Amino acid sequence: MDEFDSHDYVEASPSLEFESRQQYLEELRQQLDVLNDPSIIIRSDEVIERAREWYRIGHTIKGTAPILGMERMGRVAELFSQSWEWSYDTSSFAVDEVQNLFQDCCLASAPLLQELEMEFEINCKALLLEQEQAPRKQALPSQLLGSRLLIVDDDRVLRSFLARKLRLEGYNVDEASNVEAAIKLLKENDYQLITLDLMMHPHSGYEIFEVLKEDPMIKWLPMLVLSGRNDMKDVVRCFRMGADDFVTKPFRYEELSARIQRMLLRHKELALLAFNDPLTGIHNRRYFDLQLQVEANRAQRYNEPLTLVIIDIDFFKEVNDRHGHPAGDLVLQKFGHLLQSCLRNTDILARVGGEEFGVIFPGITDLEAEKIMNRILQRVRSESIASHDNFDYFITFSAGIASWNTSKSVQNWFQVADYALYKAKRTGRNRVVRTSFGMAKKNPAGLETQAEESKTILIADDDRMLRKMIADQFRKEPYKLLEAQDGETAYRILVEQQPDICILDCIMPGMSGFEVLERLRTEGTRASKTQVILLSGRSSEEDVHKGLELGADAYMFKPFSLIDVEMKVSKMLLAVRGH
Repeated sequence: MDEFDSHDYVEASPSLEFESRQQYLEELRQQLDVLNDPSIIIRSDEVIERAREWYRIGHTIKGTAPILGMERMGRVAELFSQSWEWSYDTSSFAVDEVQNLFQDCCLASAPLLQELEMEFEINCKALLLEQEQAPRKQALPSQLLGSRLLIVDDDRVLRSFLARKLRLEGYNVDEASNVEAAIKLLKENDYQLITLDLMMHPHSGYEIFEVLKEDPMIKWLPMLVLSGRNDMKDVVRCFRMGADDFVTKPFRYEELSARIQRMLLRHKELALLAFNDPLTGIHNRRYFDLQLQVEANRAQRYNEPLTLVIIDIDFFKEVNDRHGHPAGDLVLQKFGHLLQSCLRNTDILARVGGEEFGVIFPGITDLEAEKIMNRILQRVRSESIASHDNFDYFITFSAGIASWNTSKSVQNWFQVADYALYKAKRTGRNRVVRTSFGMAKKNPAGLETQAEESKTILIADDDRMLRKMIADQFRKEPYKLLEAQDGETAYRILVEQQPDICILDCIMPGMSGFEVLERLRTEGTRASKTQVILLSGRSSEEDVHKGLELGADAYMFKPFSLIDVEMKVSKMLLAVRGH
């Protein structure tokens, strides 16, 4: 049965990361063309403007390129921008000195410009090579070994053949001969991909699409439809209902295998980008929120206990303030790894905030979870969490525990656990506190259940690509997003629309981020509710102090993690709600 008739198909679009790098390289080419402009400027005012433009371009590349994996490009751009940093403080230079300095910097930065061009060419070739080599992969990649697939088909011979071949490749495969059996398996197991026969009896495969839509986790499963009818109406309907691919019978197995492998790899790559915290390597808040609902549904279905724990590292800000952010990052990584090593494979761990972690314990009561967390706390108290440069870092943590109540919402459940954490911190930290829905109701502040009005976020940066990446990070939340590509526009929006959060780049055309803050302070036009996060590509203490003195509420250095930006904004908004 190996030799089915082959059918041509269109290759799927590249991965999200591939597209982002491709788009960025196109924009980078335009920026490098500006830097390579051979025209010589004579007038001193134009000299300063040209020098500032070149500084801004270098500054922009330094901040964006490493986020997309081009670290060396970012390092070279940092050196290039440093050559032109003087252009923002020319008050002490005479006119002829400025012109001479410009000429000297042109010569000094020429080798760096050549390096930027070389890095650009290297990244372009790497992208082309990646594109050319991707379809040639034959063996099953190690990250796909053991992936669980569900084959839904009422043709016993074809179903058994596909299951046998796929198992030989290294997959775990379950089979279902009808829609009812498939739905039962989907509710009981976790799958990475489904192949679905469209024409089955007595029910068609279309019914499974409806089941997928209703479940917050399995709705994202890759779906490959197999059909004996080459009918365009079926193809269009399946894609509109959520299918990822459509294959017409008969087909060659090799083609189907390649499609399955490609879909799984793409899904894993997107899941990694969407659901993992890049600093610690564990899951992020987005994944955790989805799993809360999934596990709550499962606990209700099987009448099993389920417990949620929210953990916060005590006095973590002091680690950053005394030892710097690299030390803080190391502590977060090691703490995440320690928690993971103390949990079962079925427990779900995530970083849900800056120094906050969450754990879901399926099948465990709140009393059992309390014992587990106290054992972990005792271990953390007794040994250093990390060591660096002959210095040992010791921490403690506070934890709040709440068990699932089927009569409440998942949002309420999280709030109850958060309230328990609040009690742990208020009563001295370095402890584990367990509470219930009934106890939490006694909280004088109450548990807010009504939806708050949408918050407004302004993203002010002259780098269009970076603005888009930051905006995309917040689109999953009900925020109103505003954008500004220069200081003047940012100032106008801050005054007229009074956003709740402003993510403000230090270096922009026309008016810098510092000048925007200074004007807001001088004219008294800044709304009291607006909080400002200042972005900078220069890790300078002087800049940090200047920004904070001018009214910035937080400071972040480029390149940064988009997840960290999201966490910073969420924490600032949460702090406002808490006052």
